Amino acid sequence: MTVRATLLSLLLIAGCANPLNERHVRFYTDAGSSAERAGNWELAERNYERALINARIARPDSGPTYDRSMAAYNLGRAKGHLCKFEDAETLLTEALKMEEKLSGPSSGLTTMRLLELGRLNLDQGQFPKSVPYLERGLAAVAKLGVEQSDPGALANAYDDLAAALQGSGDLGKADTARQEALRIRKANPDRPARFASTRYKEPCSVK
Repeated sequence: MTVRATLLSLLLIAGCANPLNERHVRFYTDAGSSAERAGNWELAERNYERALINARIARPDSGPTYDRSMAAYNLGRAKGHLCKFEDAETLLTEALKMEEKLSGPSSGLTTMRLLELGRLNLDQGQFPKSVPYLERGLAAVAKLGVEQSDPGALANAYDDLAAALQGSGDLGKADTARQEALRIRKANPDRPARFASTRYKEPCSVK
């Protein structure tokens, strides 16, 4: 093979996805999820961090990818549950920005990241920072049919918004959010949340 052909081959390889790293992303993501389900956030953090490293290596020049967005989201949550709030916010914001480009500003995945950032700030008592994330996330959720698919989770999200607004001093809007949560629960009395988020303040409050 000539030098020119060799260089061309290397360039083509560099510009393509690395399947080995992509397999590593899936392996470490699964390992992180298992650790998370077991409540071992330290182990989850290590595995999610490896998943993100491999996601970045797999497609170094491709811009945002689904694997990078999900890995940053997972690692951000793990950091938050270990009380590493600044790192958590940086990673969740990175995941949000990527997902807005990948799936759009009102997609289900973008909404997950918005609500997660809202909860992260709410549980730190950062009420004014929490409100815009929760309001935007709930506005998007209304278009995704979540009131039909998981009304209990939607009511919980309105509870979060009410708490954030209350803490920000906007009592009128806080009451409106509480009334919306109450309406949803009354309309769906036998449908508790299918998705119940773990609060960030719970593990950190005992440290």
